[in-house]
Amino acid sequence: MKRMQKVLFWRRRVLAVGASLAALALVLAGCGRSGLRTTAIPAERPASFIIETATPTPDPTEQARQAEQAQESAMVILPLVDAPTPTPAPAGAGRQPTAAALSTSEDPTATLTPTVTATPVLTATATATPLPPVTPDPPRKGKDWDFETDFVPWGNPYGEPCPGAAVASGWTAFVEQGQFGSSCFNENLYAPNVFSGAKSQEITFDFIAANSGILRTIEVKPGHRYRITAYAKHDRSLAPVQMFLGVDLTGGTDWQADTVQWFPWDNAAEDTWVQTEETVTATGKSMTIFIRGYHPTAEQGGKTVIDNVQVEDLGR
Repeated sequence: MKRMQKVLFWRRRVLAVGASLAALALVLAGCGRSGLRTTAIPAERPASFIIETATPTPDPTEQARQAEQAQESAMVILPLVDAPTPTPAPAGAGRQPTAAALSTSEDPTATLTPTVTATPVLTATATATPLPPVTPDPPRKGKDWDFETDFVPWGNPYGEPCPGAAVASGWTAFVEQGQFGSSCFNENLYAPNVFSGAKSQEITFDFIAANSGILRTIEVKPGHRYRITAYAKHDRSLAPVQMFLGVDLTGGTDWQADTVQWFPWDNAAEDTWVQTEETVTATGKSMTIFIRGYHPTAEQGGKTVIDNVQVEDLGR
């Protein structure tokens, strides 16, 4: 029985080895066709084993050559043409093309944006028209400005006795009724009391405490500057006379009006000729000039003389 089992066992082994040898023969036959070298099986190794087929490793040099051949075959060779002749660029060729100038064949999906051309806005520039030159007025001086013309008789509005009272032509007198009366106006011919020429305007203040003076309205040019000068002299008094130059740019004749600008005399010395000067800018077509004296208390003295008034147009 045991002998039979051994015989069967070895028969199976022989059949298996025969099958393996047949398979190996097939593999060797295929390898011979592909140029591979056969390898002999060692005598000690059993014939029944699994044969693995090795995948050949790609050759990098061969792959590069094949890729180059594929690229050369894909190239399109264009026919030669004549070289283009340079053409002068038209005016404005260097400018950026607008969307409307681009061809839609380059990008069929592109949406053209309409070109908006800015229309230049013409701004009117106002050219200032120069004002025509305005000739300054001639200086107002001499004659009645220097009290050298006739004197006109004057009556005191408060009834004060003023024998021979007179005011220089072109001028108007104004007086204030004080506690002890008001002033009188006279034509002065006494040379020491004349600054220039032969006459001057006199105002009395002896024992009078009040305001008194003269005024004159003249035509002027709006915007022009006018320089006014005048001279005065008043006798010494325990209460020195205070002198003022006034200007009403509205042309008013009320010496007490709020529109009158009063400027104290530049020099308050007594018994000597003292000058004052002021420059004003005309705002209307006329202005009034005032010369006023104020005797604060009814003391002796204070007689005042006025002379050589001048008005000079300085222009704008």
